[in-house]
Amino acid sequence: MKVHQQGVSIIELMVAVVITGILFALGLPSFTTYLANAKLRTTAESFLSGIQLTRAEAVRRNSNIQFVLTNDLPSPATVATTNAVANGRHWMIRTADLSTFIEAKSSAEGTSSNPNNASPVQINSGGVSALTFTSLGGSTLGATATFQFTNPSGGNCKGANPSGPMRCLNIVVSIGGQVRLCDPAVDAAAIAAGDTRGC
Repeated sequence: MKVHQQGVSIIELMVAVVITGILFALGLPSFTTYLANAKLRTTAESFLSGIQLTRAEAVRRNSNIQFVLTNDLPSPATVATTNAVANGRHWMIRTADLSTFIEAKSSAEGTSSNPNNASPVQINSGGVSALTFTSLGGSTLGATATFQFTNPSGGNCKGANPSGPMRCLNIVVSIGGQVRLCDPAVDAAAIAAGDTRGC
């Protein structure tokens, strides 16, 4: 009488583990790039929402409202003392007379595994440290402001020299108060053909 073996042998199990390890190693760089791009997009969209909220609050309250970049940890207790800093890692929305706190965000949110508690995403504000919106929804800017979002730890931006894996984003704020998120890697030919993602 022949006995039939059930289950798998140790050799079959080891082969399966090795194949799984190889597939994981091949997919890890792509997954890491995906996570870095997702963090960059999330930070840019949070920033965009903050600017849009600032403009909406200025119209709703019929007064000037500030969107402030800062390296201080923003909170209601520091509404009057938070310093505006170009390329700041955090942002705060407050009334222009510095009396009322509306909202704030830290770029360190969602990065608790980072020992320095800082986001890998960098913001280049082009020297702008604060935006003020008026009761009519316009800004007090003298020229259009562009905020650039990059993630140097993930690599160079697509379309940059040299081109890299990061899908970097810009937020453009016009004098009239219009705010939009755009992709600087979209080329002029695509924009001319109607691609609205371009800057």
